[in-house]
Amino acid sequence: MSQPLLITLFTLIDGLAQGIYGTLFNLVLRQSGVPTSIVGRITSTSLWGAAFFGLVFGFFADKFDKKKLIIFSQLLGIFFGVYRVITKSYFQLIITSFFFGGFTSATSIILSTLLVLKTDSDNRAKFFGLNFGVGMFTGVIGNVLGGVLGDMFPAKWVLITASLSRIFAIIPLRKLRIQNEVNLKNSNVIDFQEFISVFSPKKSKVVFYYMLSTISVGFGAGLFVSFGNVIFYDLFKMSASVIGIILALAQLATSLGAVFSHKLGKRFGDMNILIFSYVVVPILIVSLSFVREPITFTSVYIVRFAVMNMVSPLLSALVYSNVRRDKIATINGANNFVNNVSRALSAEMFSLLTAFKNGYTLIFVISSIFYFANAYVMIKMYKHIKNSV
Repeated sequence: MSQPLLITLFTLIDGLAQGIYGTLFNLVLRQSGVPTSIVGRITSTSLWGAAFFGLVFGFFADKFDKKKLIIFSQLLGIFFGVYRVITKSYFQLIITSFFFGGFTSATSIILSTLLVLKTDSDNRAKFFGLNFGVGMFTGVIGNVLGGVLGDMFPAKWVLITASLSRIFAIIPLRKLRIQNEVNLKNSNVIDFQEFISVFSPKKSKVVFYYMLSTISVGFGAGLFVSFGNVIFYDLFKMSASVIGIILALAQLATSLGAVFSHKLGKRFGDMNILIFSYVVVPILIVSLSFVREPITFTSVYIVRFAVMNMVSPLLSALVYSNVRRDKIATINGANNFVNNVSRALSAEMFSLLTAFKNGYTLIFVISSIFYFANAYVMIKMYKHIKNSV
């Protein structure tokens, strides 16, 4: 099996387990009587962990053995994923959520870095799309299984089993061949002068726009994407099975779109597809502010999710083709940091806004503003790339 496919196999196994876990965790908290505001705070804590650990492990992955780092982070992510399910202490739940988010994010950072290193500019968009699509498809199965199993068995045992099963994802990682591409002449883990100097003006501006896009999407998505299961429960009192099916349909549509996104990019141009998607998405989010009929709301939610996320491989391939190979993990970690800080702050905002009677209307309106900002940033990036050719 080729190296990119081994990475995709890891995504398949780990994604299935995380799909089940993610579908149920917030919902279990909510059904146990935990207020929506507290669920938001727990999610925010997990995102803060993801931000800081992703940044640190991004630097580490450019300096140390990537295979050992990813196995280390995977095992600790499993441990804290189990611990936060069984703890009865709110303080321990907050602490373990921070470390769970942190080590899970670290695994993701190193994995995507390996995928860049194991591909080239000709096939990168293809394998990014395949890996992203497989990840979304496992979310489809995971959401359905999570909802069904959560209704059939004690949800905490389902969560524990799902978390422990992530250990099987380590098997394909052990077969990866990872050459030491790190220049150890300068052993400093963080050298910002070196970090800044590796980019030409064109490339540095592409990374700058990438970070701005990440921040705006992070704020917009953090207001509601992490709380999809809670939103459907609060607005329509849907069961775990129904919510799981809805989230699965959203990820199925995204999976299919992501796998073929590179073909759309080749036909219409990567930036054209990105801009089209990023303009349509905030319009759909505005409609979510006012629609409260379940079928219409669900349909718009699914379409928005698919249109926004199916083009992610195109953006990743575009950006990572414009950075030096030995700095990919550093850029990845920095981008992960700003993404999760944005989402953590907006998760806190979610907690505050849900206290209002029309809280969800405010949430979707504010979110749409951030997504419109992202569309503007993409248009600026397009003009920059076009003028630099």
